[in-house]
Amino acid sequence: MRARFSYLFCLALLINLWLTSGLVAQNRPNILIVIADDMGTDAFEPYGIGTDLASTPVLNNLASQGLLFMNAWGYPSCAPSRAALLTGRYGNKTSIMRSGPNLPNSEITLFEHLTTLTNDAYANAVFGKWHLGNNNHPNNNGVQNFDGNLSSNPDSYFTWERVVNGVADTVNTYVTTYLTDQAISWIDQQSKPWLCWMAYNAPHSPFHLPPDSLYTRTQTNSNRDLYKCMIESVDHEVGRLLNSLTQAERDSTLIIFVGDNGSPGMMLQGYPQGQGKTSMYEGGIRVPMFATGYGVSRVGEQEAGMVHFVDLFATLTEMLGTALPGGVNNSFSFYSLLSDAHAPTRPYNYAEYQDGGINRAVRNAQYKLILRDDGSQEMYDLWADSFETADLLLGSLTSDQSQVRDELAREADSIFSSWSCNDGIQNGNEAGIDCGGTSCAPCGANRVGEGEELTRFKLYPNPAQDEVFIRLDRPVSKVVEVCDFAGKRAFLTEIHGSGSISLAALPPGLYIITVSDGRMRQAQKFMIR
Repeated sequence: MRARFSYLFCLALLINLWLTSGLVAQNRPNILIVIADDMGTDAFEPYGIGTDLASTPVLNNLASQGLLFMNAWGYPSCAPSRAALLTGRYGNKTSIMRSGPNLPNSEITLFEHLTTLTNDAYANAVFGKWHLGNNNHPNNNGVQNFDGNLSSNPDSYFTWERVVNGVADTVNTYVTTYLTDQAISWIDQQSKPWLCWMAYNAPHSPFHLPPDSLYTRTQTNSNRDLYKCMIESVDHEVGRLLNSLTQAERDSTLIIFVGDNGSPGMMLQGYPQGQGKTSMYEGGIRVPMFATGYGVSRVGEQEAGMVHFVDLFATLTEMLGTALPGGVNNSFSFYSLLSDAHAPTRPYNYAEYQDGGINRAVRNAQYKLILRDDGSQEMYDLWADSFETADLLLGSLTSDQSQVRDELAREADSIFSSWSCNDGIQNGNEAGIDCGGTSCAPCGANRVGEGEELTRFKLYPNPAQDEVFIRLDRPVSKVVEVCDFAGKRAFLTEIHGSGSISLAALPPGLYIITVSDGRMRQAQKFMIR
């Protein structure tokens, strides 16, 4: 009898494990993120802005089979948008507010985070454009396989320098085709769920005519025509990539398509001239974006709520099973929107761009405020004036509009200098969950003014297990703070000179350690095994 009971118990346990493993597998879909470079909303038919458009049947069909975001913001140029997507943090937190700087090594990337979150359940790869610094390679940021170009764009799409996991050479295969070939080959080799970041260079300049099989346009005389042919090449290659998947793979893949910023000025349609790429107007920061495939039940719908490039970080975190208080860092999860039209959306959208000074933009559902580095402002009613042709500040504001302007200005200042208490994301002490204290500020904040010298320290071993040893540059008292990826403080202590810090009480995962002397500080990321 006891043997029979043991047998039944073991059988029930095996069935439970089988069911549980099936549930886990269902919650770990493949993830395909496709980025088109310099393709704004005016260049994509579903938005109804441009009139002389490239033929994009694959992308149009994908958008119609999923959820199209009508008010998605990125940044007005390439690198800040990519950094925001990669870290879930605005540029004022990563110091990437323009093209050029290296992504700080202290930033915990989406690849590192998902590896930790899923206990290394995912294979990941980046194909194409990195553009987050030649001195901070993708492989140093959790990317297992990188195949593409580190810089902005190749001088020629036909002969270009590729980098494969740190090794550079020259390729003579058309770049858009090459990247698709490599992604197809890599996906075919995977035996576990995968995250594929497909960052096409097209349709970014230099404008040119792709190989004949990649476009359908017959008029190819101008740069505008060439730009549209390049968009068609992206559409063709996205189709080829998806056709390489089996139906089972397609069914278990979440596809997210985005453009990294608005269309370049000479290619802009619909929006006023001068209000495209690098501008803080809608033509510069409003980007095409849709989600389709696994987990998206809102098929053929449009979502008017605000989303942001930065929101992918929290969305994928929540999709893979981690409950979030609205979001994490600056990232507001839109995971619930994929299936629920009544799910909450972010109350504000925000963007910034460093071009000499730093210009900023912030909006709520109706109104948008642009704050110039010279102190001037512009304000628009996007419900009545979506192309921003009538600056409300040139006339008389109503009492309600004046209150909204002040509210938006406060929000922009709060986001830029610290962390918002009104963004629906619990990063400060608004719910007493992060750093405590009386101010709405992050633990581990490490913005350093231009020209300031950082406190220097060395940390080893990394990854660590029981303790880490900190070697300081000067034998003075320093405050040491350890925070998890969400900005929650793990502990705070003080050391004089060099010393060891016990990690015994911390669970495995990625952390940020910050060392400060009260004036200057430096942060590094490290792993506890």
